Amino acid sequence: MRTVILAAAAVLALSSPALAQTGQSQGGWGGALDQLNRTVNPNAYPQDRNDRAVEDRDANRDSRRSEGSSGNRRGNAYSDYSDRDLRSQYDRLGEEQRQLRQNRRAIEDEMERRGINR
Repeated sequence: MRTVILAAAAVLALSSPALAQTGQSQGGWGGALDQLNRTVNPNAYPQDRNDRAVEDRDANRDSRRSEGSSGNRRGNAYSDYSDRDLRSQYDRLGEEQRQLRQNRRAIEDEMERRGINR
């Protein structure tokens, strides 16, 4: 359905030279179609999601600053992260821990093979 709407807008824009000239004086149809596509298909532009996440964190940080010391939130290094960012960070750290344990086991095995005490 989204693709049909976008295709219809593109056909309309490209089929009418008078509309195309008017649109170009106001920034062009390419920009309008790009904006329409971003609105209809927000997941097609991952860089926008990252920008929005940063903006959301900044907005949250600013709103907490204006709250002062009142409020139920404990201040910590991760209080400004969105839920998605926290999950991503948690998963990344879990993977790093798994890799560290695997490397440690390999080193311990090699030390044991060489007769080195820990």
